[in-house]
Amino acid sequence: MEKVSIEYLPYTNEVEGPKRWDEEKGEFVQVSYKQEIWHLAYFELKKGFYRGSHYHEKKEEFFYVISGKIRAIFYDIDTGEKAEHILEKGEVINIKQRCAHIFYGIEDARVIEFSPQIYDKEDNFKVNF
Repeated sequence: MEKVSIEYLPYTNEVEGPKRWDEEKGEFVQVSYKQEIWHLAYFELKKGFYRGSHYHEKKEEFFYVISGKIRAIFYDIDTGEKAEHILEKGEVINIKQRCAHIFYGIEDARVIEFSPQIYDKEDNFKVNF
């Protein structure tokens, strides 16, 4: 799907840019690198619940899965294309404008959401999945 990209952050501390690694004192994650961020949020998604079921005209979104598993469904408003993916710890998801999305908690999950645009409640369009 063109409006969604999903990748694991490299598991190393030897590269420049976003990455993650574990050390004796705990996990370290650099979620973003050289990226302007105007919106930053953290949320939990409990097993059996969902978040989302909307799209944005202006806001591009990024999500980093800190822990847990999420079933994600994406729907491209312009093409009608639909995709599904199981999201896990260490993955970064980039969702472009006009791509509806819903996240279902397969396990209790923790997620960071960030965006180069501000959050505007008027730029939140509901979709029934």
